[in-house]
Amino acid sequence: MELPRLAYHFISNLLEPRAPRFLSSRLQEDPLFWQGRLGYYDFTSQDERTPRIWVHAASVGEVTGALPIVRTLRQRLPDAEITLTVTTPQGFEFARATLSPWALILPFPLDLPGALERAFEKLRPDLYVALEGEFWPNLFLFLERHRTPAVLLNGRLSQRSALWYSLLKSLFQPIFKQFVCLAMHSEEDRKNVFLLGADPERTCVLGSSKYDALFLRKDPQKVLQWRQLLDLPGEIPVLVGGSLRRLECIELLEVFHTLSDAAPPLVGIFAPRHMSQIAAMTQWLDGRKIAFQLLSRIERGKERRSSSVVLVDRIGILFELYALGDLIFCGGTLEPFGGHNIMEPAAWEKPVFYGPHLQKVTDEHNILQAFKGSFLAQDSRDLLRQWRYWMQHLSELRSYGENAKEALLKLGGVSARQVEIVIHALSERTSRGAGTAVGNCLGNSGEARANLE
Repeated sequence: MELPRLAYHFISNLLEPRAPRFLSSRLQEDPLFWQGRLGYYDFTSQDERTPRIWVHAASVGEVTGALPIVRTLRQRLPDAEITLTVTTPQGFEFARATLSPWALILPFPLDLPGALERAFEKLRPDLYVALEGEFWPNLFLFLERHRTPAVLLNGRLSQRSALWYSLLKSLFQPIFKQFVCLAMHSEEDRKNVFLLGADPERTCVLGSSKYDALFLRKDPQKVLQWRQLLDLPGEIPVLVGGSLRRLECIELLEVFHTLSDAAPPLVGIFAPRHMSQIAAMTQWLDGRKIAFQLLSRIERGKERRSSSVVLVDRIGILFELYALGDLIFCGGTLEPFGGHNIMEPAAWEKPVFYGPHLQKVTDEHNILQAFKGSFLAQDSRDLLRQWRYWMQHLSELRSYGENAKEALLKLGGVSARQVEIVIHALSERTSRGAGTAVGNCLGNSGEARANLE
């Protein structure tokens, strides 16, 4: 074992006995989740002759990408034992709500030797499938020991992350060399994994399965329920600000306040990316004596919607709320975060507005612009200017929604190609023995390769 990996493993062993004490309060609050993170799983494995596939998704976004992959895998391999592990409590609950019929949902074990030993003893995976990222040194050491091949799907690695990993190249380079296939989201992501030693023959660019998931997640009945709960007749225009970051939380409220003064009635639904921003938003609204309500109180039946401002104080429902919007803004784009989920409104045939910081969603932005399904605002003043115009032309704006949907369809079909890679990697392991590397990212899967070209 290389010295950096040995040192990491040694330090992890020293820290592990302290983990239960460090997590004591969390273990009391949510024992099922945090016991699972320590590798204590309570389930009975199926027939050992069935293939065992371990899929990992970090949080809600990655679980969304897992949805079409896991469902297609279940259709293709009905007898397989498919396990999906999740890192965050929110992602874990989301996975249990959306994927339990197709996979066993478990917390992801901490990157500690004892937790991983217990997890591997239970899971005994034939293949490990990672979604987007999370490159844990001890995990990959255990995969190597158990001769379990690993595949990366929806792979993302920014240049900044690649530079950070390269500072500890001797620790992380073996991980990137260990993957039998890295199916990356974009060409830039693909180039960045080369900096960490990934074999070009084992990499390809497929895009993201999240786009396929959007159509699977659509539920018109839920939209009707939201309209009834929020008392939103079709003739009342609705503004939705989603995944708002930092100053965007206040800037969108300012834009809404100015718009509603000029053109009432207008209802605004505002969803910060992090719930910690709710306090700053309520303080700003209170300071200007603007009435608002928390969505959670309306959901619990404590009050009916009577205010024009609704703050979304829980996660996991933004996708559904986009269906209510006429004017939709996706955050992380006025603030320099690179963008979040700008294709989600397109699934509901809604055009989307966003700011200029689009590093993480460049491909999505380009295709939306090519199909005329989105609008770029340089700053909040520009957004206000555009929305003032469109408030007077809402029927014309709605016609752009079909363009957005066509752009989303153009990005679809990725999950079927990804499943071909998984099945190929699994068959390679079975036919050539554990730990055998797949020759290249698409192996002999002619269908998958043809779809790439």
